[in-house]
Amino acid sequence: MDGGRPTSEFPAHLMSHMARLKVDPENRVVMHSHPTNTLAMNFVHELDEKKFTHTLWEMCTECIVVFPDGIGILPWMLCGTDEIGKATAKKMEEFRLVVWAMHGIYGAGKTMDETFGLIETVEKAAQIYMLTAHLPRKNTIKDEEMLQLVDLFRVNCRKDFLNIK
Repeated sequence: MDGGRPTSEFPAHLMSHMARLKVDPENRVVMHSHPTNTLAMNFVHELDEKKFTHTLWEMCTECIVVFPDGIGILPWMLCGTDEIGKATAKKMEEFRLVVWAMHGIYGAGKTMDETFGLIETVEKAAQIYMLTAHLPRKNTIKDEEMLQLVDLFRVNCRKDFLNIK
């Protein structure tokens, strides 16, 4: 061995595993990455879980189906600490995706493919947002249309993240 050590985010990974397994015993994979467009979006979009999630849901038809429980967001915190690990684990009780502001994203799922796909879907939506954020928006997926997707694919979404009455 070359004297390697576990990542500084090792505590966050372990705590996130424990939290997700309590919610869904099949969520055995926790992945952390630093997707460029998702991070870029952190600098130009309000870091509010409802607003951030809703914007991403508007970007691609599959978003509300792939991550119907939305995205948890932590403010910037010092990485590699128990504090960020505990905060991430707390968010993982409610969300399968957690953004670390100005750092990266955590995702949880049943398999590596599912978890990677979850994060990749967020990244694709964030890329579309970043490519269009400076332009006037003429079209979007409306909340009523998102509900049609939820019904068609039989998923439970965070209806409190939609702007419906």
